[in-house]
Amino acid sequence: MNVHGRRQRLIATAGVLALALALNAACTNKKSTGTPPTAAPTSALPTPSVDPSVADADQQARAAYAGYIQTWALASQAADPDSPDLARYIADPLLSLTRSNIRRIKEMGAMQVGAQKATVRSVQVELNATPPTVTINSCLDYTDRKLVYKSNQSEVPNSGPKTPKVSAVSKVVRYASGQWLVNEVKQGSDPC
Repeated sequence: MNVHGRRQRLIATAGVLALALALNAACTNKKSTGTPPTAAPTSALPTPSVDPSVADADQQARAAYAGYIQTWALASQAADPDSPDLARYIADPLLSLTRSNIRRIKEMGAMQVGAQKATVRSVQVELNATPPTVTINSCLDYTDRKLVYKSNQSEVPNSGPKTPKVSAVSKVVRYASGQWLVNEVKQGSDPC
């Protein structure tokens, strides 16, 4: 046999061996090799499914609430009661109250430094209410927030809250436009 014939046989044999190894690796090995693979823990009880419309309302209301907290802080930091961003997340009567409070800050020549933080503790979705409403129970933390005079950055006397952490109950309502807006915030009775 010539060299060219041997080379072709070697290439064919190598190809068959490579194919056999690939098929062998693709097949499952039924022998135990020691430690079994770990799987995510499963529950014996089925996970309750959430109605998609409830889950969507929950998500949109939380987004509106987070937007309210953020735009309220930004408008207070700029002492801008007319910030158009406020109306993207807040509706009356809360919108008018928020603007009035920021206007008072502006009129005293002050501005907010830092921001309040909100931690959502529970959410109750009521899609059958008129209008559909989501109630958010949260803890508002004013620890990192203070009012200062714009002119010299000195702290406004007696401007800090008596209690830096308070619970709040907020109503987020779906309006005819389909938009979810925060329209009410009241102090809650739970400690933070």
